[in-house]
Amino acid sequence: MSVQVVVDGLFTGSVYALVALALAIVYQPTRVLNFAQGEPIVLGAAVGYQLVALWHWGWFAAVLVTLLLGAAMGLLSERMIMLPVRLSGSRYAWIIATLATAMIFQALFTLRYFDEDALRPGPLAPGHLEVLGQRLAWQQLLTIAVALAVMAGYDLFLRRTAYGRAIRAASHDADAAVIMGIPVGRVVLLSFVIASVICAVAGMLAAPLLFIGPAAGLLFTIKGFIAAVIGGVGSPRGALAGGLIVGLLDTVVRSLAGATTGEFVVFGLLVLILVAFPAGLFGKPMEAH
Repeated sequence: MSVQVVVDGLFTGSVYALVALALAIVYQPTRVLNFAQGEPIVLGAAVGYQLVALWHWGWFAAVLVTLLLGAAMGLLSERMIMLPVRLSGSRYAWIIATLATAMIFQALFTLRYFDEDALRPGPLAPGHLEVLGQRLAWQQLLTIAVALAVMAGYDLFLRRTAYGRAIRAASHDADAAVIMGIPVGRVVLLSFVIASVICAVAGMLAAPLLFIGPAAGLLFTIKGFIAAVIGGVGSPRGALAGGLIVGLLDTVVRSLAGATTGEFVVFGLLVLILVAFPAGLFGKPMEAH
């Protein structure tokens, strides 16, 4: 197994970890698994492709626009998902709401880029690093570093800021949080915005090297969901561990035995971990129910 295969696995695993983290961020205060969480990945790739590859505005403009549109998508997603959930009163309404939101965004991306197989801009960090005779792309190393920084930053945000403590309180007991004066609605909205921005940035960074098509959002949601379940749904640290496990295992097995075997091994590992650890590797026992 070469250094290149390991770095490829860490690169894809970092993207899956960021999607898993975004799923955990929304899940904590809402108990909703957002099946539209992969769509901001496509948004970030689309912005990079449109502004860098087609309009030649440069990466500085692409980063700013990605942050703004990612936040706007988070605001819109919160309305499209949480409003039907609140109005319906059904405990399963979130499934239909999140899937419908994913399909709406997917249709919009497909209509805009129907003639594009992959939304692939030039790299933000061009060039390669020579390690043991292997050429490692700076874009891969940048994506891994950003993923680790985002994970660490969100962990500090949860523990050191007032909004972070509000998210933890709402996650523990939303009704008690309301009684204590915590604006739970605002916390939920902020969670959707943060999750969307994180995934949009991940898509922007991954697009130069990873295949991201206009309809690829649900695929990233599935891989991020697997990572979240392996690590423990609702656990930010579990999201990092689960994402890296899925990325490394998928990439290593693909390089040795092919793509189909890689998918089989990843799903097989998911089953084994759920049998041994129903709440995931880092999840709390109550999350298993």
